[in-house]
Amino acid sequence: MSGTPLPPALRAAVASDLRPVRPLASPARRALTLLAWAAVAATLVLALRGLRSDVAELGVLLTWGVVLAEVAAGAGLVALALAEAVPARGPGRGAALLALGGAAALFVALAAATRRASRGMEVDDPLLSFGPSCAGLQGVIGLTAFAVAALLVLRAAPLRARLAGLLAGAGTGFLAEGVYHLDCPITHLSHVLVWHGSAILLLAVFGFGFGLVLEARERARMERRRAGTAARKGGEE
Repeated sequence: MSGTPLPPALRAAVASDLRPVRPLASPARRALTLLAWAAVAATLVLALRGLRSDVAELGVLLTWGVVLAEVAAGAGLVALALAEAVPARGPGRGAALLALGGAAALFVALAAATRRASRGMEVDDPLLSFGPSCAGLQGVIGLTAFAVAALLVLRAAPLRARLAGLLAGAGTGFLAEGVYHLDCPITHLSHVLVWHGSAILLLAVFGFGFGLVLEARERARMERRRAGTAARKGGEE
């Protein structure tokens, strides 16, 4: 096949960026790692803090069913994040926002169903009592999940890292909420929606910031490469 040969500087730039890689599994398969994390996290929560006190009122469906639903929603968002992390493969902004909205609606619906089934532990002020501690504990749980998700995102070299990070952060927030549902016995909606919801939101914001950092790092790398290529061309001239 004939054609114009590549300039030596371009050949050198391409060669310097080549390295062997292992093919990625599908986003859904890689997201299964977070399900394994959820099982370990739930086991630790039960061992260290025990099962919530109103489990008899909630029954199996609104105890373990809620856990499974929220963990599945979180893993689904992480799978979307991992798809978005693969160049030219992601679901796009519209589908991602629709998925986030659906997960948020599920969170509200499950919180309302839990409240209808159980009055939970009575506290003096449902909006303030135990709120910061719940948000903090759920946030710590979520950050461990985000560390796993971030490694999976980095493995795929995302181009639109902000969206991938947002989805990963929100997904790990929902995973943490599912696990923490086993512990917190306060069912009042002002507590759950404000404090548990804020933990999910903060993890989503953290993920978005993580994506911004990745994009800034990639821009800086490309600028350094362009500067190096320009310097080599100037030297050849």
